[in-house]
Amino acid sequence: MDVMENDGDSESIYMNVEDAEKISYQSEIYNNILLSTTNENLGSAGAGERRKVNLSNMAAVCLGFLCVLLLAVITVLCIKHNNEMLQMQSSNDNMTTERDRLLISNNIMTVERDRLQSRYIIINNEKEQLWNQNTKLISERNQLQISYNALRAERDALQNKLANQVGCPVGWMRFSTSCYLVSSSTNTWEQSRQNCRNAGADLVIINSREEQEYVSKLGKNVWIGLTDDLVEGQWKWVDNTPVGTGYWGINEPNNGGHRFSNEDCAQVVVTNPVTSNWNDIHCNNYIHYLCEKRDSVQHSIPSPIH
Repeated sequence: MDVMENDGDSESIYMNVEDAEKISYQSEIYNNILLSTTNENLGSAGAGERRKVNLSNMAAVCLGFLCVLLLAVITVLCIKHNNEMLQMQSSNDNMTTERDRLLISNNIMTVERDRLQSRYIIINNEKEQLWNQNTKLISERNQLQISYNALRAERDALQNKLANQVGCPVGWMRFSTSCYLVSSSTNTWEQSRQNCRNAGADLVIINSREEQEYVSKLGKNVWIGLTDDLVEGQWKWVDNTPVGTGYWGINEPNNGGHRFSNEDCAQVVVTNPVTSNWNDIHCNNYIHYLCEKRDSVQHSIPSPIH
């Protein structure tokens, strides 16, 4: 019985011990779970703190980087701004210089404009004066033309009156204050002059433009009283007066183009222009001739200059 009780006690003890071990094991497990939970909580709290610290450090680094970047940007902007300021200052200086140059140029142009305007006024005044003088000269010329026409009419009237008083021989023609005869035959210059002298006349002496036109319209090439037989190149009329410029043809007198040709007598060639129809030929040529018989009293008015 005792053994059975002891066995029962032992079994109870064993059961208690097992229970205690179970309880202890359970307590240990609980404590471990609690500790683990606590450690997990503490670990979670530490990790959060570390995460916060890491985030703070990263934020600080980013903020520093941003500050450095901002400083760099500000520096670049300052440099760029300074360069732009320098460029603007240089441009402003250039524009100021250009403005001053333009002002000087404008002043010069203004002075030149005023000078040209003054010159224009002077020239315009001179033009008006010249215009007035020209108008006055035209008026005077018209008056002189009227006076000349009146004198010419008076001369013609006197010539007609004289022609009625002094007649020309039969077969002779009157022009102005002279009588003219165109030969029907031809002869040398010397013989022609002798024939005129035998008729109380001489070879024609042309003294005016009107007489030159009259002789040129007679329709024949005729000897005129002009020669350089005495001195080569010194042309004189038969009354020994010099000829002046005369009405020579182009390149005349030319002595036949050779100094020994002896073209010493002059003729009028009616086929040439009136103002240039004198020609020198050899005096021994046979052509018609024109005699002129002058009146003892002559009234003439010089022709106007053309």
